[in-house]
Amino acid sequence: MTFSRFFFNSSIIRQNLRQHGWIGIIYTLGLLFALPLQMFMSNDPYAKPQKVMSLFFVGGEIQMMFAVTVPIAAGLFLFRYLQAKMPSDFYHSLPLRREHLLVSHIVSGLILLMVPVLLTAAVAGVVRPLDGNMFIYSGWAVWNWALTVIIYTLFLFMFSLFIGICTGQSILQGMVIFILLLLPVMMIKLLNRHLGMYLYGYPEWYGTMANVEVWSPILQMVYVKTNPVQAMHLWLYAILSVLLAGLSVVLYRKRHSEKAGQAIAFTYFNPLFKAGFMLCTMLISGTYFGELKQQQLGWILSGYIAGALLGYIAAEMIIRKTWHILSRRVPVEFAVYAGLLGLLLYVPVTSMTGYEGRVPDGEKVQAVYAGGNYRMFTEDMNVYGTPQAMYHEEAFTGDRNYIEAVRNLHQALVTVRPEGPSYTTSEFRSFRQMDFVYELDNGRKVHRAYMVPEQGFEPELRAVMESEGYKRKEYMLSRLEADIETIRLSYFNKAVAISEPQEVKELTEILQREYLNMTYDDQTSSRTSFAFLQIMGKPHADGYQMSYGYDWKPSFQELGAWLTEKGYADRVRIKASDVTSAEIIRNNYSQRIPAEERYNVEAQMKLARSEEASAVITDAGIISEILENQRSYADQKGQYLVKIIYKQEKRTDYISLHEQDMSPAFKALLP
Repeated sequence: MTFSRFFFNSSIIRQNLRQHGWIGIIYTLGLLFALPLQMFMSNDPYAKPQKVMSLFFVGGEIQMMFAVTVPIAAGLFLFRYLQAKMPSDFYHSLPLRREHLLVSHIVSGLILLMVPVLLTAAVAGVVRPLDGNMFIYSGWAVWNWALTVIIYTLFLFMFSLFIGICTGQSILQGMVIFILLLLPVMMIKLLNRHLGMYLYGYPEWYGTMANVEVWSPILQMVYVKTNPVQAMHLWLYAILSVLLAGLSVVLYRKRHSEKAGQAIAFTYFNPLFKAGFMLCTMLISGTYFGELKQQQLGWILSGYIAGALLGYIAAEMIIRKTWHILSRRVPVEFAVYAGLLGLLLYVPVTSMTGYEGRVPDGEKVQAVYAGGNYRMFTEDMNVYGTPQAMYHEEAFTGDRNYIEAVRNLHQALVTVRPEGPSYTTSEFRSFRQMDFVYELDNGRKVHRAYMVPEQGFEPELRAVMESEGYKRKEYMLSRLEADIETIRLSYFNKAVAISEPQEVKELTEILQREYLNMTYDDQTSSRTSFAFLQIMGKPHADGYQMSYGYDWKPSFQELGAWLTEKGYADRVRIKASDVTSAEIIRNNYSQRIPAEERYNVEAQMKLARSEEASAVITDAGIISEILENQRSYADQKGQYLVKIIYKQEKRTDYISLHEQDMSPAFKALLP
């Protein structure tokens, strides 16, 4: 009786430990297997100990599997008495207040779950200096691991308890737990896709989609190796655990024991359950039909209505525990739910919000970003579990002329609203994926994303793409100013490395000038690069070495002259002596072969040969001319399709040539 004054009963705790002690034993064995034991296991007898910043790198995903499932299972088994009539009647007939019962079970769960975590952390700390341990880690790593797992375990256990009090069936409790823990991520993705389908300019793949796993405790644990849990999230889960415990106590005092076996223990949760279920099914079904039959309003509406109907029927059957759900109120209630949820989904994508046509006032814009690399400036790059803030760079440019150029292009796009590209490769190449991000004077950001066609927007695109601000961000030129160790030039089977500091300095300076001097035509040209430059930075303290890629474009005259002078050009460029032959046809055959083979360029070549409309060229001068002017292959009528066979490994390439790329002597060889 003494302990009853402190809101828990020792007899209940002892009974729980006898009955459910296997949970603690499994958790202990699982964590010991997933962490300390893994430290001494290696398939390579010559492997050296590896330095790790976090113990979550040890044992892969095994420890996450135990850390996620066991706390939820503990909540299911310890509070099983709430969901079955006989145990519920027995426990609630004891001379104990409900607070005593609940707190006693919570304390039992904490003993079963916390002791294994602390024991595992202690073992991991003790074995740290032992021979045979394949990992080198600090005492802080042990403490960080223990704190993270304790808070996650506490949160998942309290969440399992809270859902158990709100539901009346253990199976439903388990399903709802996992659904709700994953639901935020699923809803973000579905809503993101919904807005992306119907809002012109919505940046679907950035913003809310960045690090979306932080919205789910389960996914956050799955990705904890690459995305370490931030202190803010640990505080949040700790606070949520306390709130869930408090809410559980409040709700448990109001819960009727007769609710054991019912789906939802509190009737005022039923509307929320139905609406949430319907919203999910509407988004899934509507998005699915919308993807299959884009621009067909009938199919899209049918998808949303079918999703609403299925969601309502399923929710009603779960709540009533029967499929006999038809009654007079059902059609009316369904219509009300469907109408309200339909409005909830429809209003954000209507023109009344002004989202699609909104271009920020130039006077309110402090700086702007335009280009296809915005993600590189915004997302943390985690290397071996350590956020690499050193790669961050300011994405925005404050030049007023550049801001106006971006605004003009943006305004032209929202006025014309051009159609997006089809799925053919050649059409995709005539579009540019661009993000427009404005930094306003009030600190807010306005972000839009478009597929911008080159045709019809040349003046606006030229003004943006020829700006220094655009080139510096789009081609990441700041990386050419970093501490570079080696530059590797390569093409096909040829490569050369430049590591002499003075040459590296000269080459990077030339490369910067070449990129900054590029015209709009140079940037949109389909001519293929002569070689690729891989910039290798000096290794960081953690051993990681970053690399970036650049092109030796045909328009880079100064770069070509420097590489020729240094003797590197001949060592990386493909020459006529590397080529066995080149076969050329007019690109008029893709429409004459079966649709399923339209993009089979060899089938086009074969048809041209059958009509004696191809020419095989072995002349070194003409082959040099082809290599000098080659373009990326595109299925465009009127161009020329060239099959190049190289001597090395008999490699074959297909490229395109334009009429203006060919000399009169070349044209004279054609049939």
